Amino acid sequence: MRWLICALVVLGWAPRAFAQDFDMLRGALPVGPPAYSNWSGPYAGGMVGENWYGVDFTRVGQSYISTISTLDANFTGIPLSQFPRLTSFDSSDLVYGGFVGDNFQFEDAVIGFEFDFNKFDESSSIVDAESHNYFITANTTLYEAHYTVTTSASESISDYGELRARFGWAFGNFLPYAFGGVTYSQIDAASSVNVNYCSEPSPIPAPANCKNAPAGNPGGNWTLSAQSTGKWYPGYTFGLGLDYALSQHVFIRGEGQYIAFNAPYGIGLSASSARLGLGLKF
Repeated sequence: MRWLICALVVLGWAPRAFAQDFDMLRGALPVGPPAYSNWSGPYAGGMVGENWYGVDFTRVGQSYISTISTLDANFTGIPLSQFPRLTSFDSSDLVYGGFVGDNFQFEDAVIGFEFDFNKFDESSSIVDAESHNYFITANTTLYEAHYTVTTSASESISDYGELRARFGWAFGNFLPYAFGGVTYSQIDAASSVNVNYCSEPSPIPAPANCKNAPAGNPGGNWTLSAQSTGKWYPGYTFGLGLDYALSQHVFIRGEGQYIAFNAPYGIGLSASSARLGLGLKF
């Protein structure tokens, strides 16, 4: 009988002991604070840095030349599209602005959306004139013709805004993140192409200045141009950054990004940017 009583006591105590062990395995033991800061919620701040620009004018005027080439029979076989020798430029300028955003945190993963607006001052322009002589036949007469293509372009940009999505991973007080989004920039731009030619019956040399060319010989002058002022154009951006929490509500930031501004008239305009900032989390 004593053995039976002992056995019943052991069987009654064992499930409670095992249950306590499982509670410990499930995390009933005291847990320390998380190994990352809380980044959730709205925030705002300011940034300052440097933009390095690349301006590409090499494609400017090609559509204008293609149109003008259809306006006179004496353009047939003349490689007008090869005349312009526009180039690219590099420049840099100070950039500054502000940002506002909101973060959503899932343990140590952070996603968010951010809008920023930036001010700076960048501009450039170019003009190229190319001339070549060709023999043409008009009205059964052989002429030597002097062709000139003058191409010009300019651009300036002073403001742009960005709407970005951020994806980060909290680690201690650090929040490294990647971002991408769309930009809208205010760009003033202009482009122009002038094509003219004049001629003299061979073997008389073609006049180098068509303003003094004799009337009646094959020749003409055509200009196509466009200008845009104060308009906003879409583009895109992407980059990497790092936030560091100085306190529960204050953080500092560093980031680098690439921006494609999508300027009009075939002008290629982009920038690489490095910036530092200070923010407040609410």
